[in-house]
Amino acid sequence: MLATATLLWACTAPAAPAVTAPGTTTPTTPTPTTATPAGSTPAGSSTTTPPWSNPAQTTSYSTVPAGFSLTVSPTRIVVGPQESTGTHEVLVVNRGQARATVTVQERDFVGGADGSLVFQERAPYSASEWVAVSPTTFDLGPGTSQVVRAAVAVPPAPEPGDHQVALVFLVEAGVTEANVRVNRGVATPIYITVSGPAHDFSTITDLAAPGFVLDGPVRLSAKVHDEGTVHRDFRGPTALRVSASGESATFPDFTVLRGGTRDISTDWEPPLFCVCYPSVTVTNANGVTRTVQAQVVVVPLHLIGVVLGALLVLWLAYRLARRRYRAAVATAAARVNESGDA
Repeated sequence: MLATATLLWACTAPAAPAVTAPGTTTPTTPTPTTATPAGSTPAGSSTTTPPWSNPAQTTSYSTVPAGFSLTVSPTRIVVGPQESTGTHEVLVVNRGQARATVTVQERDFVGGADGSLVFQERAPYSASEWVAVSPTTFDLGPGTSQVVRAAVAVPPAPEPGDHQVALVFLVEAGVTEANVRVNRGVATPIYITVSGPAHDFSTITDLAAPGFVLDGPVRLSAKVHDEGTVHRDFRGPTALRVSASGESATFPDFTVLRGGTRDISTDWEPPLFCVCYPSVTVTNANGVTRTVQAQVVVVPLHLIGVVLGALLVLWLAYRLARRRYRAAVATAAARVNESGDA
């Protein structure tokens, strides 16, 4: 029996185009960057059209020593509440050594706790029927690109708030003698915010940390819940930070989808010795804050052991030197007494 699996890379961070195979080099021709600046996408905002217009199909890109390496740009698209209709472009580049036949699909998804896209047949807040892509299939030779256009048309009277769909750029596995074939691809999420009463509210819970440590760094983990109707970005100026003694720490950039939960973690460097209470605070659009706190006792027992060992060595050296001094004094006194008797 022949089984087919699908392996997807989800491009969820507004950064340079994600590379799906190691060793990718920077292209000699500048690659268009994402339309959403990193760390600056507030909920409900919209992206701009990617900074290319009608690019020449003869543009070539550098390749990597791998059969499959597909990149897309931008890595996500955010459609604001004022953009009920419009067309957005995604640049797809084949950096692999083999020709690829790419099929584009609109897929429903929910956000995984680790930030991944979890695809479902029918997910809440779906926008899969709001987007039409063109072309839906195309061939890419090594080092070539294709612009895919996604036309967004929001239906009448939709529910206010965020709706989402992922564009999956899928490359099917070739014919092999193996029992399992692996399809590979890249997913670009589209977040569409419908105008209307919006509720932007997040909470943070379960700040976990070891209660007792010898030294740093200390791993801090927490859960962030989106209880509002729009996604929430914690990036750049709005990134979550740890308030505590010692060196400052910031959680890596992340996004929480509407109704979703994210597991987050970071490393914090505590003072050498302390009873510390690191805390993390989420501030919402209405000014309401949510704070969680943990207790960490830092006692450098290994350093204390070294210090005590050094003190013990000094004490033993002192005792030994004192004993030798007394013996030398006693010997000198005995010689004086002997010379006096003579």
